[in-house]
Amino acid sequence: MLPPGLQGLTEMEVEKLLIDLDESTPTIPDALTNHYLKIGGIREPDIRATRLVSLAAQRFISQVSADARACAQQRLEMQAKDKRERGLDPRDRRVVLTIDDLHAALNDYGLDLRKPEYFAGGVTDGSRD
Repeated sequence: MLPPGLQGLTEMEVEKLLIDLDESTPTIPDALTNHYLKIGGIREPDIRATRLVSLAAQRFISQVSADARACAQQRLEMQAKDKRERGLDPRDRRVVLTIDDLHAALNDYGLDLRKPEYFAGGVTDGSRD
């Protein structure tokens, strides 16, 4: 009997997936994934579990980056009118991803991205002059 979440797959498909996980090398290194799995409380993760988590993380990163690019593309299309008004070439189609594009993409997944606070000047002792 297959565990929950694998319902709908045949045992042959599950075995093929496990073999593929053993043989594949994900983009995210196993050491990095193992580090975060250990932080999460998994002491000795199986290599197949590690690679499955790496594959899921890779897919998530890919989806977020594609969504951020779509946001940047929309922003670029809205800026074409502004470029014409400033005398720049509106046909310049280079896409530059900004933190605002990433923020918009992550909001779709329910994640909030906050910019770190930056302070000008040196460290103060807390007293005001």
